Amino acid sequence: MNFQRLILFFSIVCCLNLTVRARGGNDIFQQKNELQKIKKEVSKSKKKLDSLKGTEIKIQKRISEIDQKLVTNKKIIRRLNKKLKLLKKDINNAEQNLQSQQQTLDLTRRRYLGNIRQFYFATHKTPYIFTNDPNEELKLNTQIVYLAALANFESGNISQALKYLKKTIKKKNELSGESKKISHLKQKKETSTVLVTTQKKRQEKKLKKVIRKKTEEADRVLTLEQAAREMEQIIARLQKEAERRKQSKKSVSSGQSVFATLKGQLLAPCRGRIIVPFGYSVDPVTNLKSFSSGVTIKGKARRQVIAVATGAVAYVGDLRGYGKFVIINHDDRFFTTYAGLGKILVRPNEYVLAGYKLAVADKSGLVKFELRRGGKPLDPVKWIRIDSF
Repeated sequence: MNFQRLILFFSIVCCLNLTVRARGGNDIFQQKNELQKIKKEVSKSKKKLDSLKGTEIKIQKRISEIDQKLVTNKKIIRRLNKKLKLLKKDINNAEQNLQSQQQTLDLTRRRYLGNIRQFYFATHKTPYIFTNDPNEELKLNTQIVYLAALANFESGNISQALKYLKKTIKKKNELSGESKKISHLKQKKETSTVLVTTQKKRQEKKLKKVIRKKTEEADRVLTLEQAAREMEQIIARLQKEAERRKQSKKSVSSGQSVFATLKGQLLAPCRGRIIVPFGYSVDPVTNLKSFSSGVTIKGKARRQVIAVATGAVAYVGDLRGYGKFVIINHDDRFFTTYAGLGKILVRPNEYVLAGYKLAVADKSGLVKFELRRGGKPLDPVKWIRIDSF
C-alpha cells in the first residue's frame, strides 16, 4: 500500500468535506495549493520512473555481458574437454607403446645374456679339443666368432630398445603434463562459470525488483494524474459556489483545538512495531529518496485497530492498491487515517470516542497510520504515547 497515493485520495476527501461545509475563498486557495503539490508529485514520479527505466537498462546490459561470458566459457570448456579426450587417447597409446618397448627390451636382454652364456661355455672347453681334431677346432672357433657377433648385435638391439623406451617415457610424461595443465585450466573455467552464473542470478533478482518498482511507480503516476484531474474539478466547483455566495460562515472555530492539546498523549492505533518511519528514506534497490507521510506498524493479523482520539468518521473506503481504510475528523483541523484494514466496524458520520474499535487488521498484519493538520502531514510518533505501541 503506497502512503503517498493514500495522501492524494485523503486530500480529495478533505476537499469534498470542505465543500460540504462551504468554506468559501480560503478553501479555493487551499485546494489550488494542494493541486500544485499534486502536480509537483507527478513530475517527481515521472523523473523517478525515468531513473528506474535507466537502471533497468543498465542491469539488462550487465546480464547480457554475463551471458556472453558464459557462452565463451562453455565454448572453451567444450574445446578443453575435446582436447583432454584426445590427450587421454594419446596417453593410452603411449602406455601401450611403453609396455611393448619394455617387453622388447626384456626379450633382447634375455637373448643377449643367452648368447653371452653360450660364448662363455664355448671359450672355456677343455684344451684337448684343440689337439685331437683340427676340424673340431675350426668348428669351435667359427662358433665363438658367430656367438661374439651375435652378442654384439643383440647389444646394439638393447641400446636401440633403451633409446626407444626413453623416448616413449618422455612423450608419455609430456602428454601427462599437458593433460594436467589443461585439466587445471578447465577447472578454472568451470569455477569461473559457476561464479558468473551466480552473478547472473543476482542481477536477474535485482532486475525483477527494479521492474516491480517501475510498475508500481508507473501505476502511481497514473493515480497522481487522475487525482490532479479530480482536484481541478473540485476547485472548479468551489469557485462556482464562491461566486454564488457573497457571505459564508467559517466552519472552523478560531479558538484552540482540543485535539492539539493531546500531543504526546494519543493512543496507538494498534499494538505492534513500527517498520516504516515518518519522513524521507532511501530505497535500497533504486537508491532514490522518497517521503513517507505516516508510519507502518507491523503486528499480528486480525488484531483490533482503535481510534487514537475522539472524532467523527469522515470517510470509509476500499480502493485498489489502498485496501480498506478509515478517515476520522478531529475538530475540523486534524485528520487521522487508518489503512490496511480487514473488517471495518464503523460507518461514515459516526461519532467515536478515543479507544473505540474501528476495525480489525487484515491478514498481512500491516497497518499504516497517518496524522495530518489540514494538508500538512505530521510525525505520529511525536503525538502518540510510545508505551501504547
